[in-house]
Amino acid sequence: MASSSSSSSSIHIKSGPIEGDVLWLQPKHVSEHVWNGEADRKLHIRRAVPMYQGQEEIPEEIIPLLRQSGFYWIMKMGYLKINSSLITAFIERWRPETHTFHLRCGEATITLQDVSVLLGLHTEGAPLIGQTNLDWAELCEELLGVRPQEGELQGSVVKLSWLAHHFSEINIHDGNVEQLQRFTRAWILRFIGGVLFVDKSSSKVSLRYLQFLRDFEQCSAYAWGPAVLAYLYREMCSATDYKIKSIGGMCILIQLWAWERCTTLAPKRTPSIIENKPLGHRWLRRGNQHIGNDDLIVFRRKLDIMKRHEFLWEPYTATVMSMLPPICLVGSMSWCAVVPLICFHVVEWHQPDRVLRQFGMQQPIPESPSQPWNVHGLTLKGKMDENWFQLLAPFISQWNNRAEFRVDVYARQEGLLSFNSDYMVWYRRKTKMFIDPNNANTATLVFISF
Repeated sequence: MASSSSSSSSIHIKSGPIEGDVLWLQPKHVSEHVWNGEADRKLHIRRAVPMYQGQEEIPEEIIPLLRQSGFYWIMKMGYLKINSSLITAFIERWRPETHTFHLRCGEATITLQDVSVLLGLHTEGAPLIGQTNLDWAELCEELLGVRPQEGELQGSVVKLSWLAHHFSEINIHDGNVEQLQRFTRAWILRFIGGVLFVDKSSSKVSLRYLQFLRDFEQCSAYAWGPAVLAYLYREMCSATDYKIKSIGGMCILIQLWAWERCTTLAPKRTPSIIENKPLGHRWLRRGNQHIGNDDLIVFRRKLDIMKRHEFLWEPYTATVMSMLPPICLVGSMSWCAVVPLICFHVVEWHQPDRVLRQFGMQQPIPESPSQPWNVHGLTLKGKMDENWFQLLAPFISQWNNRAEFRVDVYARQEGLLSFNSDYMVWYRRKTKMFIDPNNANTATLVFISF
């Protein structure tokens, strides 16, 4: 594959990759546009966090039901500020072909382990697939106590403002449990549509998620963690297109992942761990609501010149794990499994086999990525009457048998992987090492320090 070269210096560093069989989408990737000197694109983060009485906070009355449903911990994380420049810099290194960030030290990614440890969201259970052809107005009336009028329901979609209007107050009288449950369902829907599964409008939510909120105990039995990661993967893959200007999904997970693993990118003061809370909650402490530097060029440069010891492969030490609540450990069997992550029609592959150093294992040259080339084309459009359980049967089967697809048989990695190891020699031929040619020249001049 031909690759462009930097002309800003006599060094003439090539863009990469040298061999294009892994990163075969490089000509369309945002990093190619950056390398060629086109205008920087800073992504807009699509997010609409639920508010109550004008405040970004969760009503105390619904917290017990949120805990029962499994959503409480992740909802708290929804209020943390997001650094769009940091997110954009990592998207420039995200590869749809492998579902990994291509860093100078090798491939790394956000895994189900990160979802569990940082957010406290279930990574076990049945995949998030349900009916797509229900009578949505009837379901809404049954579970929310209000029926959308003509024009307020488009297919299965309602506006978040409609939910906010009808559920602006809890209005509990004489211990009305049913009203509290309805308000809680509406609140979860607002969070789903405004934070977890944000559409392009950032102002609507599909009622297809409401069917999972009928019973709060049963709600927690679904694999919400894999669904959230699948949706985030899909958004990240889409955002690698230079023409895309925004990104949705649980983007705060990208930021938390970066803060815990990249020492040069985190805020100067790392707060201590809070016992019996997901690890990500330490960043919610007063004084850590800032986003720090919001300069895309700065973050891009830090990633371009990052030395291999500046990336922490295993930030979740035994001490860290011992301080987490039980929900952060449920589903650990899935953490090392090569499986499809499912959220209705969104199916994205989980590839821990490419980032074994994140689990303390030696990294061999990986096999070809599992992600089918056409899976990004799956859509609900025109398929509302389809049986998605049948359409996705092979993916569902692999998820249900995830224990058989674990990759935990490799030897322990002691210290840093050698620069001249088989994997790193292979990786340097397959990757795009630098995003900015100016940074490539600088890093080359100090190559010995890497």
